[in-house]
This record gives sequence, structure tokens and C-alpha cells, in this order.
Amino acid sequence: MKTYLRITTSFLLSLMLALFCCGCKEEDVLHAGLNAELLEVNAEDKTIRVRNLDRSGQMLLEECTFDCSEAEKEDRIIYVTYGSGDVTHISLADLQPEDEVLVWIYDSQLQKAMTDVASVYEIQLGTQRLS
Repeated sequence: MKTYLRITTSFLLSLMLALFCCGCKEEDVLHAGLNAELLEVNAEDKTIRVRNLDRSGQMLLEECTFDCSEAEKEDRIIYVTYGSGDVTHISLADLQPEDEVLVWIYDSQLQKAMTDVASVYEIQLGTQRLS
């Protein structure tokens, strides 16, 4: 009986520890709509280089490079017609230097952007030039 009680107690303690550790997982915050100007678009490598336009929050570095391959693969490069609100999926090749874009990026990737190429979650072309 004592062996059964020890096994049960050990199992319950292990289960409680596992549940406690699951609750401690840190959330990766998605920063939405960071303003940037495109400096360079490399459709072949699926990267963009941007300049920070967010004067208030300074979320982005002055200049950084982003990997857009996942965003393009998942159709998360978009154009919104401001007058009607219509959303159109576009490709990286539709973007041009000097375009203004809104970038969605997870906090973990934003930290990575300080030293390396980071992945963006979504890009919205802000320049109203497509019909």
C-alpha cells in the first residue's frame, strides 16, 4: 500500500509541475502596423530593406532587413484600398522602393532584427497606387 501511495504522490507532483510549467510560457506579442519606407525589394531572395517611419514608438531600427518568404507563401502581403476597404493579395514583386508599408512582426523577430534578418508576419502596402 505504501508503494502505491508513493507512486500516486510522485505522479500527482509530476503532473502539477508539468501544468505549472505550461502556464509559465511567455507570449510572443504581435506588433501590428509598424510604419516603414521600403528602401530595397529583393523578390528573388524574398527580402525587403526598410527605414523606420514610426517616429513615436521607435519600434523598428533605423534600417533593417526582413525575410518575407513566409508572409508571401501564406498570402499575407496585402493592399487595402482606403476608400472602399477592399483587400487585395499582392506579391513581393508588386512592392517598390519608396513605397510606404505597414509591417506586422512578432516581438521575438523584432528582437532578432537588431542583429540579423528577421521574419515578418504580414506586410500591407500603404502607398495608394494600385487600382
